Amino acid sequence: MVRSIDKTLRRQELAEAVWRIILREGLDAASVRNVASEANLSAGSVRHFFSSQAELHVFAMEALSDRVASRIAQAATIDDLRTRIMAMLAELLPVTDRSESEFRIWMQFVLRAQFDVRLELVAKATIDAVRDLLLHVVASQRELGLISEHTDIEDTAIELNALIDGLMFERLAAPHMISREQTMAVLARWLDSRYGGGPHAMAEHDPTVSRV
Repeated sequence: MVRSIDKTLRRQELAEAVWRIILREGLDAASVRNVASEANLSAGSVRHFFSSQAELHVFAMEALSDRVASRIAQAATIDDLRTRIMAMLAELLPVTDRSESEFRIWMQFVLRAQFDVRLELVAKATIDAVRDLLLHVVASQRELGLISEHTDIEDTAIELNALIDGLMFERLAAPHMISREQTMAVLARWLDSRYGGGPHAMAEHDPTVSRV
């Protein structure tokens, strides 16, 4: 058991070393040798856990996705409906120091995924999971009667996905154009505009009826 825990912790430490290098120098700099140095290990020690640099990169990308997914799951336990939805969707945006760093790392992986099928598979799985989350959010709101029963769930989820992706890109590429606070305000206005009861419709709904 101890050996298993040590292995899990060490793999996580190596993933975090990859992230730190990417933030400083980009993905190309995250070689086995540089990651080993960053983690105060020998290259041989790193290869004990990952047989190749490619395997290390895939794990680091998966670990980053899992970390965000874990926070979304935690946000999903919030009782208040509107607060819960906003907290979950906020994890898809670079609106804190931590999430901004994570998204900058993530974009490096996504760019490389165009030329690496293993990273592409991780990117696709994560993108699919995000879309599934948004579909669930919209479907839940329609089921609760907060939006019209005639609302097209898929089209609305695509629209929300496009809004989130656009805000994410703007925050990363041109942070001087939109602040973190403005980013969240735009998201809140979009959500509120979809509810016939106005800005407080979700807040006034009994959150115990359903859980997103």
